[in-house]
Amino acid sequence: MRSDDAVEIMRASLALAFPTASAEGLTRAAETLIRWGAEDVEDHLDQELIARMLLDLLRVAGVAPGDFRPVDESWDADALREAAARYRTWSHSDGMTPLPFLPRPPDEPRGPRIPDDPDDPFGPDDPDDPFGPLRPGTR
Repeated sequence: MRSDDAVEIMRASLALAFPTASAEGLTRAAETLIRWGAEDVEDHLDQELIARMLLDLLRVAGVAPGDFRPVDESWDADALREAAARYRTWSHSDGMTPLPFLPRPPDEPRGPRIPDDPDDPFGPDDPDDPFGPLRPGTR
C-alpha cells in the first residue's frame, strides 16, 4: 500500500473520533500513528500506554480531550489523564507533552531506585517518575 493511501485511510478513521480536528491536524495525527506503527510500539502497549498514546494523538491533532468522540460514551477525560503513563515508548512529535522515553515499559515491579541519588531528576515520591511505584488503581 502506498503511504499516501495509508494516511488517507487513517485520516478518515480519525475524523470520526476527532470531529473538531482540522484537516491539517488529522493529517499530522494519521502520519504520527503510522510512524508509531512502523516503530512496533504495539509490542509493549498496556492500559497506561494506550491512555498516553490517545492523549498524544489528541495533542498532535489539536483536539481538546473533551472534543474526542469515543464509542464508549462513559469516557472521562480526567480519568484518562490520571491513567496515562508518565513516559512513552514511541517517538515524540511536536505538540506532545515532554516526557521520558523508554525503549519499552519498565519491568514490574518498577522499583528499586537509589535513594537520594544526586543525579536522579525525580524526587523521592515524584508521581511522574517512570521507575517509581505503581499509582493506586493500576495493575
